[in-house]
Amino acid sequence: MTLDDVVILTDQQIREIYYDVYNGFWRMCKSHVPDPDSDEWEQVTGQARQMLVKHRNCPMVQHMIQDLLDQLEARSRKGAAVL
Repeated sequence: MTLDDVVILTDQQIREIYYDVYNGFWRMCKSHVPDPDSDEWEQVTGQARQMLVKHRNCPMVQHMIQDLLDQLEARSRKGAAVL
C-alpha cells in the first residue's frame, strides 16, 4: 500500500471508528472468548463483519478488527483472558 492508496478520513470519522470498534466490538467480545473449536466464533466473526459493513470496509477498520480477532484467537487458544 502506498500513500496514494490511503483513504483520507475526517477527525470525526476516525473518532467514530475507534468508538465503534472498541465499544461495539471489543468490549462485547473480550469478556466471553469462545473455545477454539466453538461454533460461537461465527457470532464473533459476524459482529466483525457488521463493523466492516458499517464503515464500508475502511482499511483502518479492517486492520483494527483483524488485530482484535488475532487477540481473541490467541486468548482462546491459551485458555485465559487477559485483563
